[in-house]
Amino acid sequence: MNDNSLRQTPKIIKIVSINLILIVAILSLLEGLSSILLLFYRISKVQPRPRISHSQYDELLGWVNIPNVDIPNKYGEGIYFKTNSQSFRNHKDFSINIPPNKVRIICSGDSVTMGWGVSNDQSWCHLLTLINQRLQTINMAQQGYGIDQAYLRYKRDGTKFEHNIQIFAFITHDFVRMQNASFMGRGKPLLYLENGELVNHNFPVPRYSFLFPKVTQSSKYIQKLSFFVIWKKLFAQKLKSNNKYVDKTPAIAMKIFEDLAAINQDKNSKLVVVYLPSRSDYYNNDSNFWREYLQAELQKRNIIYIDLIPEFRDKIPNEQLGKAFLGGDKWHYSVSGNEFIANVLYEKLLSLPEVGGILQE
Repeated sequence: MNDNSLRQTPKIIKIVSINLILIVAILSLLEGLSSILLLFYRISKVQPRPRISHSQYDELLGWVNIPNVDIPNKYGEGIYFKTNSQSFRNHKDFSINIPPNKVRIICSGDSVTMGWGVSNDQSWCHLLTLINQRLQTINMAQQGYGIDQAYLRYKRDGTKFEHNIQIFAFITHDFVRMQNASFMGRGKPLLYLENGELVNHNFPVPRYSFLFPKVTQSSKYIQKLSFFVIWKKLFAQKLKSNNKYVDKTPAIAMKIFEDLAAINQDKNSKLVVVYLPSRSDYYNNDSNFWREYLQAELQKRNIIYIDLIPEFRDKIPNEQLGKAFLGGDKWHYSVSGNEFIANVLYEKLLSLPEVGGILQE
């Protein structure tokens, strides 16, 4: 190799390197543009989510049922969804006072209590009235709610009504929902403890999810963008460890139950905290932390606590488990599943000295 060739080698390497960098940059730009174009295409194809078609924006709660909704085939042929003018999942409005010879129960919770996937009269909350016809139940539950939203809903809307019992029901995932200012792209309240008091760090809840529903419902596509994937891998664990809302969730939840118990006591009502089973609770022990924590802490505070997971495991045969839930759903009960919950829960209520007497008066 002559001297001239040697002198040209660095230049060639430099030119090749620059060209490679340009090619990589162009390909990266094309990849990024393609991903963004694909994202906008997917957003344009998104249809309004049926499960929130009966919901409207609420500055305190994030969302709440639209009053006087009547959707005959909401969850399938003949499986209807209806709300009254008070936005509860009931056929008729309720008077402030309890009707004569009636025992009124307020059911608070998420979509499992609301009766997602079944008709109004097939939710376990309503089925209690068929077991004991003296019962009148107000279904104040809402799809997607965490413990925090169910609490705030009752405190704002439920306390207007006289009642004998409040059933505050939840699944394990409802505690997870408390830890963020959004759920499935929709803004929600975010409670925290400051000087021993509950403070809402996200009020008023941003309206963006209702102003731009397609973008909100497309959040799963947005999170698949390479930028978000890399960000999660690099920073997810750090962010998780620094999330003060996660660390404080047990204390926040207990403060909520304490407040609910005090409100019910003032209204001459009994608070009943109910742990509802999910499909995974049949085999797994993922809920054990919360079950044991609530058992110990609620007992200290003399708050009535009913854990339905043991009955769920003992009374439903393995081969019947699938029939208790809607298809492959891991949370929502079928008609027979709601019937099982209603019957087992009523038996439990009846066996409690503080509540059984009220039901039998």
